[in-house]
Amino acid sequence: MKKCMFVVSLLLCCMAVFAQQGKVEDYVSGSHLNELKSKGKVEIIHGEKDTSLNLIPSTSYKSKIDSQKIAKGSKNVPFVAEFLYLVPKSELKAKGSRKLDNITIDEVSTVFRSISKMQGMQYDFNKAGKGKVLYEKVHMISSLSSDAPIPDQNTGNANGQVSYCYQDDDVYGDLKFTLNYFQEGNVLYSTFLLGVPMYRLGVKAVDPNNLKISIMAIDVGDSLLLYLTTDVAANSIPLVNVRKEVQDSMIARMDAVYRWFLTQF
Repeated sequence: MKKCMFVVSLLLCCMAVFAQQGKVEDYVSGSHLNELKSKGKVEIIHGEKDTSLNLIPSTSYKSKIDSQKIAKGSKNVPFVAEFLYLVPKSELKAKGSRKLDNITIDEVSTVFRSISKMQGMQYDFNKAGKGKVLYEKVHMISSLSSDAPIPDQNTGNANGQVSYCYQDDDVYGDLKFTLNYFQEGNVLYSTFLLGVPMYRLGVKAVDPNNLKISIMAIDVGDSLLLYLTTDVAANSIPLVNVRKEVQDSMIARMDAVYRWFLTQF
């Protein structure tokens, strides 16, 4: 009888884990699913007049992402890009240093709240695969009005967590962001919202609250589905091709986040 109860409990546990993980087909469909499965990646760099979001995985957070896009005024230069990756957990284990037996959404939650580990992150890779350091310094702070570093707030369930971070960016200098985290079941969703003006060569390139990076990670069994989007309403600057500069800059930073993520397990 005890053996039977143990087997039943084990089966129920396995079913619960499987139900939490889901399948990639539950979140992506159509041509995007086909491309994702064949290439491992789908990306959309939207045109200047197209600020829609087409790659958001079908989760309970989809409407939140869609309804909280950055507002673009007639004087703004808009930029929106989306990236969707299907990353085998075996690849994460091979590239990481922590030698985890299993990679869960809780582990992913810890990674995206370990802000200090972004220090030294590389970007702008050349053909030889060598990059430049993106952040000389990066750490959590207690508020947007503070500069003093605090330890990463990366334990427990992330749902509802609001944090703040400072970044010493290679191009834009001192930046601060408000970080919002949501975690439920097999899904983690987080946003990095610019909290201070972003300057370029002494000129205000982006106002506070006009740049948002969103990240969604979904456990789909033997892989992680990773969605990244950057949403910007930049300021027009005379004699500067702001659209091209923002596009090159943001794409390089999204690539840096993805490369960094691959090595954190």
